Amino acid sequence: MRILDRQRYWAFLKAYVTCYISLVGLWVVIDAFSNVDEFMKRCDGFSELVQAMGRYYLIHQAAYFDMLGGVISMMAAIFTVTWMQRNNEHLAMLAAGISTHRAIRPVLLCSVLVSGLAVSNKEMIIPRFAEDLQKSHDDDGTHNVTAIPSRLDERGVMVSGKEAVRNRQTIIGRFNATIPVEIYGQSREIEGMQATYIPEESKRSPLRGGWIVRGASLRPAIEPDLLEPGASIVTEIKDQAGFPAPVVNGPLLGETYFLKSSLTFKAMTRKPDWFQYASLGELFDGMADPASEGTERLYIVVEIHQRFLKPVLSLTLLFMTLPLVLGSYGRNMFVGLGLSLGNSALFYGLNIACLYLGTNAAVPPALSAWLPLFVFAMLATWRWDLIRT
Repeated sequence: MRILDRQRYWAFLKAYVTCYISLVGLWVVIDAFSNVDEFMKRCDGFSELVQAMGRYYLIHQAAYFDMLGGVISMMAAIFTVTWMQRNNEHLAMLAAGISTHRAIRPVLLCSVLVSGLAVSNKEMIIPRFAEDLQKSHDDDGTHNVTAIPSRLDERGVMVSGKEAVRNRQTIIGRFNATIPVEIYGQSREIEGMQATYIPEESKRSPLRGGWIVRGASLRPAIEPDLLEPGASIVTEIKDQAGFPAPVVNGPLLGETYFLKSSLTFKAMTRKPDWFQYASLGELFDGMADPASEGTERLYIVVEIHQRFLKPVLSLTLLFMTLPLVLGSYGRNMFVGLGLSLGNSALFYGLNIACLYLGTNAAVPPALSAWLPLFVFAMLATWRWDLIRT
């Protein structure tokens, strides 16, 4: 590695760390002071408060890096090149016969490396801490989940609930399942006081891969021979031995049924923006999941396309912005920086507009994700030829 290359790598690293600490640090300070009361709701004492806030913002560094990594990479590249020009290093390199493209090669390599780290962060780190990243400031993981939306399983059964207990995988207060007419020849409805999800990998439960609904009523009634295990998706339970215990103490008035369903507890309680924290494999599984429907499916399709395009779009922004500093737009570096900021605002503005159109079915989801690349890639190619060599 040549001395000049080492200088560029070191300059880029210093600029990147400085920009990251400045932007993320400012956001953390503002957010922490704005939500300190929310943190105190789940903490007892100052030491617990510090630990809770430290863990919260440490985990959220993955989300901050995903959100700002490309922008900060562009800013670091601009500052590195601008500082090189201000110190007349660029002029000396040109006089020595080193082209501009060769001089900024370390900056481009650093940007590619940051894009690679962003991909690894999105696919490996964020999915691992997805549940923590979706928690509110006062959520310590023990709070119940409220406002559970209605969802369809693979047979068309509509399932909804009122409130969910995380550690027991149980919906309490109200559980409702509407069975379509195609299954029993007539629409049926199960209403229960609580329902516990039994995963397929459970070894103790007699029935698995569905919900045991307690304190339930079935209207209209189904013939007893159709409620036998294996005969249909609904089974009447007389002996609850082997099943998880109910959440509430005391008897639950009503019958007990087992509802076979592909809807898991995680699918029922996931938040509307869960796909932003999922890996590509989970996104493809979400596409095949009947619980993902309507607008959510459009969001997933757009998110899948953007996963593949995000590293390319980040580099496109860089190739579109650097010529404003290195090209023939004037020698004043502050003018170049101002044009770069305006350029970035235009770039992200079009991305947000296309995302809105794609998720609202105004344009095909694939087109909404690819359109910014089509537009800005041509602009970046044209600008790159304007760089002084």
